[in-house]
Parts: sequence; C-alpha cells; structure tokens
Amino acid sequence: MEYDRYCDLTMRGGTASGVVYPLAVASLARHYEFKQIGGASAGAIGAAFAAAAERGRASGGFDKLAGIVDWFASGTGAERWRMAQLFQPAEKTRALYRIVVATMQKRETTGRSAITCLFFALLGAVGWRAKSVLALMALLWLGGPVLWSAWLAPAQYATWLAVGVTVLAVTCLAFALWPLRSSLPWPAWLFAAVPLVLGLVFSRHYATAAVVLLVWLVLSLAAVSALTVTYGFAMQRFLKNNARSLHFGLVPGTGSFTPSWLDRLAGVPKPTGVPPLADWIADKLDELAGTERALTFGDLGELNLVLMTTDLSEGRPYRLPFKDSWQYCEKCLDYVLPHRVVQQLDGPVTDAECPLHPHSPLRDLPPREDLPVVLAVRMSLSFPGLIASVPLCRDGRVHWFADGGITSNFPIHFFDTLLPRWPTFGLSLQPYPDGDTNEVWLPEQDASTSGTRYTPLDSVPRFVLSILDTFLDWRDTMQSALPGYRGRIAHVRQAGDEGGSNLFMPPATIRKMALRGQHAGDLLRERFQQRHNTDRYRWIRLRIALREYHELGVQAADRDALYDDVLARFEIPEELHEWFRTPPADGDPYRADIEVALDHVGRLKDDGPFDGAPPVDPDLRLTPPE
Repeated sequence: MEYDRYCDLTMRGGTASGVVYPLAVASLARHYEFKQIGGASAGAIGAAFAAAAERGRASGGFDKLAGIVDWFASGTGAERWRMAQLFQPAEKTRALYRIVVATMQKRETTGRSAITCLFFALLGAVGWRAKSVLALMALLWLGGPVLWSAWLAPAQYATWLAVGVTVLAVTCLAFALWPLRSSLPWPAWLFAAVPLVLGLVFSRHYATAAVVLLVWLVLSLAAVSALTVTYGFAMQRFLKNNARSLHFGLVPGTGSFTPSWLDRLAGVPKPTGVPPLADWIADKLDELAGTERALTFGDLGELNLVLMTTDLSEGRPYRLPFKDSWQYCEKCLDYVLPHRVVQQLDGPVTDAECPLHPHSPLRDLPPREDLPVVLAVRMSLSFPGLIASVPLCRDGRVHWFADGGITSNFPIHFFDTLLPRWPTFGLSLQPYPDGDTNEVWLPEQDASTSGTRYTPLDSVPRFVLSILDTFLDWRDTMQSALPGYRGRIAHVRQAGDEGGSNLFMPPATIRKMALRGQHAGDLLRERFQQRHNTDRYRWIRLRIALREYHELGVQAADRDALYDDVLARFEIPEELHEWFRTPPADGDPYRADIEVALDHVGRLKDDGPFDGAPPVDPDLRLTPPE
C-alpha cells in the first residue's frame, strides 16, 4: 500500500543538539517519502533542511544533508569550531558576547581557561572611566593590607613585602604573556597574600596577622560590591539604550563580524570564512533543494513544512507559514536576514510606516507560495537573549517573534489526526537516565513506561533548571507519552557536555552525536518497515479514537434533550451569520443533520464494543489553532 511509504516528521529544539538530525533524516529517507515536516528552534533548522533535501532528492539532496555532519566534524585548528563561528555578534553586542563565549571555554576542549577568558571579557565590557574605578579598587585591594601591615610591623615585614611584590609581578606577567593557553590555579592576589601572612606569623605578630586578614576580607567584600555595581550599572544603561534596536539579542544572524584581539583573548574563535547563522542557513537550503534563489514554501510543492514560533507581544504561539496577513519593514529584516532574501520578498508597499523606523514604509508579507523558508526558520530559532528576535507588524503595531521552543519545543502534535494515514515520526532529545547507558531509546508502542525522562534534583541550580524545563516542556512531554505517540518517537540521549548550549563541541563529539541520530532513524525505519508494526500503530490509534467517540457519545446521550431544545428555539443572530455560506433565515439550516449526527453518536454510549483501556486514556478537547 502506498501509504506505507509515506511519513511525517517533527524534531525537538536544542541549539547545538541539532547535529543529531541530518543522519537520522537521511536514514528515514531510505524508505520513506516525507509528506509533512515540522519543528521548533534548532528543530526548525533540521525540519527545513529535511524539506529542502526532499525537494532535491533527485539531485542528491539527502547525501548533501548528511554532508553537513562532515562539515562540522572535520577540520583542524580553528576549523574545529565552525559551529561556534556561526554565531556572530553585532558591533554593539561584541562586548557582551565575549562574556557569553568566555563562560563556554573548557581546558579539555578549547584549551582555554574560562576564568582567564572571563577576566579579559569583563575587562573589555566597560569603558575607560569604569576601568579606572576598577583599577583603583584593585590597587586598594592589593596594596591596602600591605601598607597596613608594614605600618603595624615595619621591621619584620620588609623582607616579606619584597617577596610579595615579586610574586605579584610574576603573576601579572603570566597573565599578560600566556592568556590563551593557561591560567593560574588561584587568583593573583593570593600569591602576594601567602608570603605576607607567613611573614607575620613567623615573626610572631599574630595580632598583626589577624588584623591584616580582617582588612583583606573587608576590602574583598568592597571589591565584589564595586564589581557588581559597576557592571550592573553598565548593563542596565546599555540595555535601556540599545535593547530594542538590537532586537533583544546578541547575535543578529547576518552582517559582518571580524574578531578583534580582545575578542580572541576572551575565547572567540579565529575566523575561517564561516558565514553568519542566517546566511549559512539560507545558502544551505538553496544547496539542498537545488534552487538558484532563496527557497520558498511554494518550491516545496505538496510537501507541508510547518515551524513553530512565539509572538511575545501577544503571548501566544504561531505556526509558520502564517494563514493571515502581516507586514514587514525592510530595515528591520535586513538586520536579521541576508539582504538578498529581504529583496526577494518584494512585498507591495502599504500606506503605513514602521514604528521602529520612521519614514520607512511597511510592506505586505508575501503569501505562502512566495515566502522564503529561511524567514520562517529565523523566526523559530530566535533564542531569547542570544539570537535577535524578528519584528513584524500588524494593525500598526510591532510584534516580536522569538524562539518556538518557548511555547512548544517539541511540537509532536503537528499533523496529528484521530485516524492518521501514516505515522508522524518524532526525533527527541533527553539526558541519560540513571544507570541507563543506551544512547537511543525507542519506547514500545502501547504499554512501555520504563525509560521515561527523570531528573534527580540534587542541587539548587538543577532544581531551578527543572522548574524552567517543566514550565516550557510539560505539555510536549505528556503528549509524547500517550499510546499511539510514544512508539514513533526516538529519544536521542546526550551527556551534559553534549548539545544544548555547548557550541564548542570537538569534532569527535559532533560525529558521535550524529551517529546516535542515525541509529535513531534506523530504529524507526526498521520498526515501521514491518507491516505488522504499522498495523499495530493504526490499530492503537483506532481504539483510542473510538474511546474518545464513546465519551462523546455518553455526553450526547445524557444531554440530548438540552441541545434538541436549543436547536428548536434558538434564532441565530446576525453577528453569527458569517458561519454560513447563506445567511440563515429561520433557525439553524442544518438542524436535521445535526440531530441525526447527535443521535448516532449517542448510540456509542453502550460499553460493549469499547472494552479495555490503554495505560493512559487521553482527553478529547477543543484547542485554539496556533
């Protein structure tokens, strides 16, 4: 049957975890033709690439898709960090981006110390006035106890003062000459403090040593307070003046960026010709699909690509491409998309002006057929704070679109129906459960409960992160556990230093994760290539659907008289006439058909043919469209 050669696919978001998807998709493509593909955040990139590869299947689209892994996982020197090089800040966000990159450094992977890189990043994050204040504070911090102890015990302290100054000088020289490969195991001031305190102790000036230590502690608290106030004030002023013009993110996705010497000291990798993120996505989509201009949704033909985004202005999710009309400003989109893509939009000019750029006219966003796929991808992966949000306009107001993962990081409900024709496969991500070393978990279709996600809460940071994860993902997590869902979702496990925000993954780690994705695709393909497993999936979905029809039948039977009375006497107001092709003149024009439908549904209340209940019995309810 031809339906057994079709499938749908959805992918979970996860920033750097997206490297698991290319080989998984290529594995599924060996048997299946993709009819509908969806995702959110990094999963939106995977979904768009899969759709483009399907469009270019005849010209080797899936081989090119698999080649993306080789591009990330090959190379030496600075080429090892191609993933990190995709994230390029704007000129105004360069200083803040240094701090983010510095925190990602690890001696085992990048060969750099996060402490050393963070030192240079913080040093370059403030202006000269703030640097002067911090320098004076550092001198007071280091020199205050020295002068104080010299005043208390001048005869015995001279020798130790010379030793302390010598050690401090050597420490500062080490910081200056070897910042990229090494760092000292303790702060520089400790090398001066140790001989100072030892000198006082050996000279039997215990009271002096205690006073010096107390002075040092007081000055340390003052130094921390000075740092907090200085950087807090600088951050507050910067965000107040620039947040909206920077689209609330450090990385615009396009533009030109060349790391400075200070960027390099803070851990930003040396450039190797890697384009910015949005430019790379646009180029790769065209390459996979075999198009000469920016790939559009119309170019995909009958393949249905759906991505999730979040409208922060309305506080709701949206599916892309839109079903309603929106406007855009060329200057706004030029900040987040390649200029060639913005030019290709070429929407008709409206009479309205952009609220963010006076005298810049708004243009109507083109219909689905002419909408570039990269715009939808860019709107879905605007990770808050890191990747700039995308502004569109409607009714003269700006709407800010951010990461789709805010509202649904794994939209497995995409494309779902009560009685599906073919399976919607899911590729998800999860940490390793305690004691389970399996790299991929594919649950049984009906009654499996082992292997579900579990996070031990053994620290306050993990407790806080668990609250955030539950807040964002609980609906997707519960949806994925339902019978008829879980057996078609492959969960790829990843360790703490893999995927997520780990942009500096070594090539070996990237390839290892990609191969796990291939294994996940193999498991799904091999399971559903077997006709009896596909039949089992359809049977489970049929039984679940009939149970929901049964529950609806119970309600119809119990409340039949109430709704018969409504149909008999309710006069439809003019405000509701738009529900009908022809405005009703006397009551509901489909009253007879409705009564027959309710009567037939009500007969399903008999429990005879609906014996047995699945481990999880879902609810049938109305939800608004996304």
